[in-house]
Amino acid sequence: MRRKGFSIVELVVVLAIVGILGVFAFIALDPYKGIKLDAGAQKVAADLQYARNLALSTAKWVGVSFEVDPVNTYAVYETDDTGDTIIENPSALGKDFIVDIADFYDGIKIIGVNCGGGSKIEFHPLGIPYTDRNGSEIAGISVITLSYRGVTREVHVTPNTGRIEVQQ
Repeated sequence: MRRKGFSIVELVVVLAIVGILGVFAFIALDPYKGIKLDAGAQKVAADLQYARNLALSTAKWVGVSFEVDPVNTYAVYETDDTGDTIIENPSALGKDFIVDIADFYDGIKIIGVNCGGGSKIEFHPLGIPYTDRNGSEIAGISVITLSYRGVTREVHVTPNTGRIEVQQ
């Protein structure tokens, strides 16, 4: 009389194959890419808000200048008639406030910056976003676009009010 069923070897081989396929599926789907990208966009938005708040609280012009992929950095600075001075990073005292977004969130890229036609935003002491201290107010919504594995998020800065928000 012959019994029907699977041997332990057959069961182990099937489980190994299913495990390997599961690992490849997990890597391909990367369920954390949305979370990582949201965190990167929130970091950019928080640093823009910090620059705006610093302009409001110190009554000085404060700006953020972006460098797109492959550089993927931005710097927060004060500006006056003599030039721009990068400020001290409040989360890393003694260091300049230059952020390489890929250092914080591996794989995230700054793929687009449209701030009134330029790549920087300078906040008036009243919090109003300008293209340049000597230029004009930003007329339309400024957009900083971040990307991670084909998914994008945008950080918007509203003209006149300087409201900053992450768009899904």
